Amino acid sequence: MSIKLSTDPQTVHVRLGGIEGVLAIKSRLAIPTQLITGVEAIDRTAIPPGEGTWLRAPGTHIPGLVRHGSYGQPPHREFWAVFRPKRVLVLAIRDWEYTRVVLGISDPDLHASAISATIA
Repeated sequence: MSIKLSTDPQTVHVRLGGIEGVLAIKSRLAIPTQLITGVEAIDRTAIPPGEGTWLRAPGTHIPGLVRHGSYGQPPHREFWAVFRPKRVLVLAIRDWEYTRVVLGISDPDLHASAISATIA
C-alpha cells in the first residue's frame, strides 16, 4: 500500500502514490480538520453502505478486490482507497467535497488515534 497520511492542526493530508493514485484517479486529498466529525478504524465489512454511493465516477471497483475513487453524488459523495485490508480508516466529514473517506492504510488504529487527538 502506498497511502501516506500526515496531519497538522488545520489539515489531514492524504497522498496516494503508485497504483493507488492511478486507480483512484486522484493522488491527494487535503481535509480540513474542523470539518471532520468522526474518525474510526473498523472492519471493512462493518462499513454501512452510503446513500446513493453505487455510482462510481471516477474510479476503479473490482468486487472483493479493490475499491478506489469517488462514489455517489452530492451530498452523499465518498472517497475510497481500499485493497482488501481487513481493517480500514474511516473519516466522516461535513460540508466538504466528500462526506466519508475510507482508506486501506497500514495501522488504521494508530492513525485514527492520531487524527482524533488532532481534532479534539
